[in-house]
Amino acid sequence: MEVTAPRARPVAASIGLDVGGGAVKAGTVVLGQDGTLIRPPWPQSAPAGAGIDAGGEVRTRHHVESDGEALAALCAQMTHEQYLGLRSVWPELPVTWGVSAAAWIEPATGRSVFSPHLMGWRDRPLPSDLSSALSSVAGLPSAEVAVFDAENRTVPTPWVINDADAAAWAEARWQGTDDLLTAPTTAFGDGRGDRMVLVAVGTGIGGALVRDGVVDIGAHGMAGEFGHMTVDPSGVPCPCGNTGCWELLVSAEALAARAGRASARSVMDEALAGDPVCRRAVAETGRWLGRGLATLTAVLDPSRFVIGGGVAAAGELLLEPARAELVRHLPGGRRRPVPPVRTAALGNRAGWVGAAGTAVERAGWPVTGVLAPTG
Repeated sequence: MEVTAPRARPVAASIGLDVGGGAVKAGTVVLGQDGTLIRPPWPQSAPAGAGIDAGGEVRTRHHVESDGEALAALCAQMTHEQYLGLRSVWPELPVTWGVSAAAWIEPATGRSVFSPHLMGWRDRPLPSDLSSALSSVAGLPSAEVAVFDAENRTVPTPWVINDADAAAWAEARWQGTDDLLTAPTTAFGDGRGDRMVLVAVGTGIGGALVRDGVVDIGAHGMAGEFGHMTVDPSGVPCPCGNTGCWELLVSAEALAARAGRASARSVMDEALAGDPVCRRAVAETGRWLGRGLATLTAVLDPSRFVIGGGVAAAGELLLEPARAELVRHLPGGRRRPVPPVRTAALGNRAGWVGAAGTAVERAGWPVTGVLAPTG
C-alpha cells in the first residue's frame, strides 16, 4: 500500500521491542516537535507469522526462550520490518531502537545479568548480540552508535532496558489519549510530584517505582523485582532460585492452573463471560495480588499503583478483590491513605513504547509525553 508522509515532519522516530517468555511485541513511535511520542500516521503491516492490532503493535509468538541466538534473530527480523516501513515514508528521519527484556539488566552496559524466563538471555551482552543479529538480517556492518545511518551503511546498537522499567517510564508519561488532533495539554505529563508503582503481571511479575518522572532502578539496576518477594515460605520453588515467590501465585500460569484451563487468556475470557470457576480463579489471583500490594505500600508508600501485563486484562474482576485485600492487610489500616489501583493505560504496549521512548531519549531528544495508541 502506498503511504504519504504527513505535513508536519517529526523530529525523530524509534522502534521498540518488548521481549518476554512466549512472545515478542514490536512497534514504532515518532517524536513530535513538542517532545511528544505518537504513533506513526501511516498503515502498518505484519510480517509472516505475526499478528497486528489496531494500534499498530506487531506480536510474534515464540518458543525459543532457551536459544539466545534464535531470540536475537527474531528481534532483528521484527526490527528490520519496522525500519523498512519507516524508511519508505521518511528516508532521512533519525531512527533509534530499544529493546525491553524480562531480565535483570546492567544499566551501564545493557548486559543481562539473569532472567528467570529467558534462559538463553542469561549473562549475555544483549546490545552487541542484537546489533550483530540485525547486521546479519540487513546485510550491513554494526556500529556502536545509537541512530540508524540514513545512508544505510551501518546498523546501530540498541538501547536495552528491563521490561518493567520501560513500561513504567511510558505509563508515567502517558497523557490520556492517542488522538493526534485533540490531545490534551495537561494530564500526568512527565509525572512530576508522582510516586507511581507499576506491577506488571504476565509470565511472571515485573515492577518499577517512578519518582517524579524518573524510574528508580536501584543501586545496581535491579530494583523492582517484586515478583520474587517471598510470600509463601513453604511454597514451591521458583526458577529464580527462591521459594514461594509472589509471582508463583499471581502469574498467568498460576491463574490458568487455578482454573484448570490451558491458558490465562482462556480463563479471563470465560470469567468475563460469567463462568463461575474462572471468576473464582481470577478473584483468588486478585486477592494474592492485593496482599503483595499491601507489602509494597508498607515499604514504598506510593501515590498510586498501575497494574499492567496480560493478566490485567481481567480488569475489575481482578482489581476489586485486590483493592479489598490491600486495605485488609495494609499496616496502619484506616489511619493512612490507601493508594488507588488501576490498570495500565497503555496496556501491553507499555513495554515496547517505553523501550522506544527511552532509546530516543538516550540518543539526545527529550520526551515530554506519550500519546501512543491505547486502542
